[in-house]
Amino acid sequence: MATNTCERFQHRRSSYKELQYISDGDNNGVIYYAGTSFGKHQWINPVLAKNITVTASSPNSRYTDPKALVSKNYQGTCFAGPRREDGKMCSWWMVDIGQEHQLMCNYYTVRQDGSTTFMRSWVLQGSMDGRSWTSLRVHEDDQTICQPGQFASWPITGPSALLPFRFFRVMLTGPATGVSNTCNLCICFLELYGYFR
Repeated sequence: MATNTCERFQHRRSSYKELQYISDGDNNGVIYYAGTSFGKHQWINPVLAKNITVTASSPNSRYTDPKALVSKNYQGTCFAGPRREDGKMCSWWMVDIGQEHQLMCNYYTVRQDGSTTFMRSWVLQGSMDGRSWTSLRVHEDDQTICQPGQFASWPITGPSALLPFRFFRVMLTGPATGVSNTCNLCICFLELYGYFR
């Protein structure tokens, strides 16, 4: 039985392109790949190219700019603010890699903006429809990010790394650090890696 499952996975995975994490801020992830129209031309911001869609929990503004999250340029102030959903406040950035595409995500990278509002408890989630979410990695009191502008990356392990998704979001599950334990999600970069189709 285990052999059949393994063979099925190997066959299914072979129809995907491997986008492998090498280092923080590299050019190997799906968002960078979307910026090249999936290997067809020089990189341009994939939101401007309309190859992916980025949305935030708060309305767009000069500090909540979907283009900034997938830009290669460092943003000093970039955050998703809180909104009320299902009776509670939440903050998130969401990426839609497109109706024709799926990613089995096995690694991801974020970059802190220029603030000292560091996320401590959050989750990376995947979805096929943008409504029903699967948790890919849960962080509880994670102290990794401790400097403005810092990159940080984590692997996705277990069965969820083998599930293909179209939508991905980083969502705060507890207050961020800072003067007033804010609900702002202050990241200025997101990249996703894994098996892409």
